[in-house]
Amino acid sequence: MQGILLVISGLGWLLDLLLLVLDLNYWLVSSIVSLLLWTIRFTLNLPGTILLGLFHCWQHALVSLAVLGETGTNLALSSVHALGDGVRGLLSGLDSLQLLWNLMCHMLLRTKEMMQRGILSIALSGQNFQRQVWEALGIASGLVAYIVNSLVNMCLIGVQNIFSAALGLWLTIINVIFVGKDLIIALLSQISSSAVAVVILFWTPFQLAVDLLVYCSTGIGVILFRHFYEVLLLLFLIWVSRLILRPPPALLSFQERLRRHTPLVRILIHNILSAEIWRRAAFWFRQLVRMYRAAWDRDRNLMRTRAQDRQAGRRVVRVPATRAQNPAPAQIQHQSVAARPPIPQIARPVPLPYASTSQETETVTAEDPWKLLKQQEESKKCVICQDENKSVLLLPCRHLCLCSQCTEILLQQPILQRNCPLCRKMILQTLTVYM
Repeated sequence: MQGILLVISGLGWLLDLLLLVLDLNYWLVSSIVSLLLWTIRFTLNLPGTILLGLFHCWQHALVSLAVLGETGTNLALSSVHALGDGVRGLLSGLDSLQLLWNLMCHMLLRTKEMMQRGILSIALSGQNFQRQVWEALGIASGLVAYIVNSLVNMCLIGVQNIFSAALGLWLTIINVIFVGKDLIIALLSQISSSAVAVVILFWTPFQLAVDLLVYCSTGIGVILFRHFYEVLLLLFLIWVSRLILRPPPALLSFQERLRRHTPLVRILIHNILSAEIWRRAAFWFRQLVRMYRAAWDRDRNLMRTRAQDRQAGRRVVRVPATRAQNPAPAQIQHQSVAARPPIPQIARPVPLPYASTSQETETVTAEDPWKLLKQQEESKKCVICQDENKSVLLLPCRHLCLCSQCTEILLQQPILQRNCPLCRKMILQTLTVYM
């Protein structure tokens, strides 16, 4: 059944691929035909377009030259008129100056004559003198009035010439502005007509490109909508194959950098694995395993001893009088330990090998001397590991209960956790004891 489904799906894939190839063939053929038609049309219309553009450019160049010639002619005529008005004003000013010079000469002559007459007719009557004075005053007032009139006329003529020159310059500027406006309007109209012609010329290829974009987007959308996962898988395979066949420079540099840093990483890992801290951790782990194994063996031996004590509870062994008079050192040590004040249960993290009651100790002492020797040997062992003998004295509590290795492990703990396992007092100093 799965084979039939695979065959059917394969046939569907082949049919879709065939339809895709046919669509691509139709699209390529139609695109090529449209491109050929557009190229032929563009080739046929290109000479006419070029000739039309050259004709319009020549026409605009002639119009521009004519307008520039007219503007230059108007400007030259205005300049000539302004120059003639200025010369005319200067000539009128020269006439006024000549008239003023004549008046001054006449006045000097008249003054000289009057002085001569005055000197000659000093002896004459006062009436003649008064008449001459009034005549001189009249002549002087007339001369002043004439001078003022001449100056006013000169100012008026100068102002008139200035206004006429300014008016001519203004008219010239206005004419230039209007001519430039006409030129700009003609140029813009020509550009707009040329732009319309270019838009009409290029509308067909633009429409062809838009249709091509629409067809391509429609085809790609249909393909992605129908076979989205297949397209993603194909793109992923293409990307992977490209990375394998032609890796990018970044990937090559990363591989080279990784190849260059691999020995350094190996050396770093080797240094980390061969560091002293791992040896210490392994040593601590072995010590902890040894301590827990010793505690387990001690508990098992204690349970076995209690079982044997229950079995031999009815037997009573008499201890010799000499042993009773001279007790063993182990018994003395047990008595001293029993004479110590009891330790609270909370302050004992590790069970002691002599954690039984005093009654059981006395019973064991009275039962078997071999058990006394065994307890004596156990009392010499470290209270933590139960393997090594006690060799370190803890100060200031003066308890001899640890071996050198357990003491080293205990001293490596934080300062607040360095406590005696018997009395829980802080360890300030240790002293090695050789027994």
